[in-house]
Amino acid sequence: MYPFTEAGVGQWQTDLAAAGASARNTEAACVEQGLYTFVPARFTLQAEQVAFLDNLPPALCALWATQIAYAIREQLPITLVKPAAQRPEDESEGTKFIESESSSGSAPNQPLAAPLVDDGYYLRFTIGY
Repeated sequence: MYPFTEAGVGQWQTDLAAAGASARNTEAACVEQGLYTFVPARFTLQAEQVAFLDNLPPALCALWATQIAYAIREQLPITLVKPAAQRPEDESEGTKFIESESSSGSAPNQPLAAPLVDDGYYLRFTIGY
């Protein structure tokens, strides 16, 4: 299991890159089975994170699972951008959001999420409050 942090997702990516095509395909197939089971099985989550995941719309989770599985198979960098902890002033807002961003590599000067592939393609998830 990996910590559900930027570093944990980075380590997961590094381990996948070293694992070989067969292992990456197996991992991608696990993701395609559903984020509701894959994420808690692969990353250490707190109870409120599991509850948040369980309440995400199924169609959104299916989309993200497809994107993640594709990125795994193609060895595209996947990153997580998230604050270390929710700030006290954010608690009064009561809103947590996750946005995904990906690149086809067609625009110049796009930030690379990780040094796994140097072609401008990436998949990034950002958590905010």
